[in-house]
Formats: sequence, structure tokens, C-alpha cells
Amino acid sequence: MDHQIAVLTDLGDVPEPPAPDRLRISGCSVVVHFAHRLTEGLDFSHAFEAGALREIDDDRSYQTKVRPGSGLLYSALFDAGPLPAALARVVGSSHAAGLRQAAVSLGGEYVVTALPLLLSLPGPITREAAAIELTSPLATDTLLRFVSLLSDPAISRMLADQSAEALAGAVGLPRSDIESTWLVEGSAAIQVWNLDGTLNRASASLYGGVDESAKYAWEISALLSYATDHLLEDGLWLRRSPQSVFGHVRTGMAFFDDHMVFVNADCCLEMAHLPAWLRGRSQFRLSEYGYDSSSIFVWTVGILRRIVCDDLSARYRQVLADLAMRNVIAPAEQSLLTRRRVQHAALIDRCVGFREKLIEGRNRSLDEWTVRERPTEQVLVGLNRNMEKCETVSLSLLRVREEQEKNRRDSLIAVMGIVLAVVQIPDFVEQTANWLDGRRWPLLGVSALLIVVPLAVLLWERRRRSR
Repeated sequence: MDHQIAVLTDLGDVPEPPAPDRLRISGCSVVVHFAHRLTEGLDFSHAFEAGALREIDDDRSYQTKVRPGSGLLYSALFDAGPLPAALARVVGSSHAAGLRQAAVSLGGEYVVTALPLLLSLPGPITREAAAIELTSPLATDTLLRFVSLLSDPAISRMLADQSAEALAGAVGLPRSDIESTWLVEGSAAIQVWNLDGTLNRASASLYGGVDESAKYAWEISALLSYATDHLLEDGLWLRRSPQSVFGHVRTGMAFFDDHMVFVNADCCLEMAHLPAWLRGRSQFRLSEYGYDSSSIFVWTVGILRRIVCDDLSARYRQVLADLAMRNVIAPAEQSLLTRRRVQHAALIDRCVGFREKLIEGRNRSLDEWTVRERPTEQVLVGLNRNMEKCETVSLSLLRVREEQEKNRRDSLIAVMGIVLAVVQIPDFVEQTANWLDGRRWPLLGVSALLIVVPLAVLLWERRRRSR
């Protein structure tokens, strides 16, 4: 795959386990993602246009890396409530700004909020961007505990509620219009962008992509494995096998050798040392996005694609199961199913086709790598199959209903025919006049019912069917 580079060529390249606090991180970004599904029938792109959110209009924005017509909406950061105290405590911070998040969508009822948490020693970045201020550089163990805590049920539930509340307020929707919100598991993105605190490292030097990634292979492997709780305490990540380290770090991706990107099913990790405040573009992106990595930008859109495919797949399986229990379906309901299917098919096309909207080959390659690590092809095949089945089954149920209604109408018409044949219209008209003269009200009432009731039923059936 283009832009992939061998960091470790064989098992013998894995270095000896280091001291647990060798790598000291003075600045990094951790991005966690929450998925939101709006009430069916709502389109986030319309809410985005009508609400208070804005896109980042600048030639340094990541939107410049996407061709026109992608359908991507990526908002500027907006407030997302306070930082949970437990997150500040785990990194020893006594000063943390409020949280901010960006809304990311390709239209339809699905939105992902990307919530970046900047952790940094006081300096230019903390003056420009909302950050969790550190009192000392982070060791690998501490950063692992921080990332893991984001998945703690109580913390993730609190952050999810804050995220949904802020999103609804920003686009002017009632909170109830966000039907469901959940943490996207295995979606963390990490960018290490300041290694000034690392011992025996020239602080002014750029990150040596291949050489330093090989040197810090144990730490990189640990961060990529944040979802494995066995590695979180007492430096247990140093007791894993060299084979495991080799499997995680043997291949990275880079465009220049001043950084290195690693991807697995649960994490996108970029190792770099700018330091960020030496580059105006980097400082701008850290302030506006919460990270300075086009790889994390691509990863985030990949998260959106994943939740759209996974959630639609589950929903269409449920729709198909519900239809299997039905005998008939109303025309209005079948028409709604068809309209939703067309809208969802268009959304899936935008998700799947987004890679080709990326201008740079390195970003397309990263997206390919992401899909290879966490395949969606099988989910897509099943989803498309179930969407087609839903259409076929709903049309069959509609035909059954139409046949039943036709039989019912035919029966009513037959009853009317029999009544009219019995009473014989000319004689009936003459008889009606005689009954009126004779004030034979009961006979008139029965005769009226025999004609009016079937006509009323036919008219009601016709109106109901046209709904």
C-alpha cells in the first residue's frame, strides 16, 4: 500500500523493554467519538444550515483536502460542557478548560461528534486552545489510564449526554429529536505532538519517523492497545511479548519522516514532535480542530461511515423481522419505507465514495488501511441485501392488502347488485312514492339503509385506500 513504511523488519528489531517512564509526553491530543441518530425523517444537513454551527473557512482547514461534492459537513468546535473531574485527576491537572466538540455528518439522520481533549504543559498552545493543563509530562502509564477512563460507563454516559445536549442546542433542535446517542467503542485517535519532556532527546529536533518509532516501539504498541485492560496497571505493557510489539509496530505510514501514523481496529495514533507552536498552521489546527493530523481527520470520517453502516444494518434487520410478522401493509407505510430506502442508499453511497473525494493519495491510502483493519464490506453486503428484501417483502404485503380490498369491494358491489335487482329500480321508485304518501317510515328507513350503507362503506374504503 502506498506510503506504508517498514518500521521493524523482523522480530530481532524489537528493542529491549524500556524504563516505564522513558517516553515523557508534554503535549498530545486524544479524540473520542460519539454517534447520534436523529429522529427518522430529519436530515442533519438542513439543521446544520438553519442552526448556529459553522464550517471552518480557511485555506489551512482540512476541508481543503476534500474535493467538492463530497457532502461532508465538519463544523468548527463548539462548547460541549465541563470536563469530568475524574479525567482531570488522572493526569494531575488542576486547571482544565471546558470541553469542545465538532459535528461531522454526510447528511441524513446520522451525526458523529468528535471531542478532542488537548493535554499540554502551559505554553503557547494552552494560551490559544482549550486544554487540560499538565503540571508535568505524561508517562505512558498515565496516558493509558486517561484514554481508558474515557470508556468507563459512568464517564462515557456523562460525556454522551453533554455531547447530545450541546449538539441539539447548537443546531436548534429539541433534545428529544436526537433519538439515540452512544460512545463509538474502539474509535480513539491519539496524536502525540510534543516530546520535550522525554529524557535524552534533543527538544528542538523533529520526530525521526522510522528510527524513533522503532526506538519507542513498546510505548507505541501500548498506546495502540489502550482497549486491552490487562495493560493498564503496574506497567504490564512492558511484560507483553516481543511478537506482540512487532505485530503492532512493524508497519507505519508517513509522507515525510517527521511523523509516523499507526492504525489498528481500535486506534489511530500519530507520533510527531513539531513542536506545535513552531508552525503557524499546526497551532491553527490545534486551536480549530483540537489536533494537527490529516490522518485523524480521515479516521473520523471513517468512524462516521462505520456507525452509519452498522446502525442501518441493525435497523433493516429489525424492519425485516417486523415485516415477516405482518400480513399486510398500508400504502402510506410502504411508500415511506421506499422513500427511506432511497435516502439511506444515497447516504451509503456518500459514505462509501468518500475515499475518492480525498485529494491526496496518502489520505486515500490511510482510509484503505483503516478499512482493512476493520472491514465493512461484509456489513455492507448484508445491509444492501436486507434493504432489497425489505422492499420486496413490503411490496408483496401491499399487493396482498390490495387484493383483499378488491375482494371486499367486489363483495359490497355484489350485495348492492342483489338489492337493486330485488327491488327493481323503476318499481322501487314508484313504491317509495306510495310509502311516502302512506307515511310508511319503517319501510322507507330499511330501504334507505340497504342502499346508503353499502355506498357509504364503498366510499370510506376508497378514501382509506387513497391515504
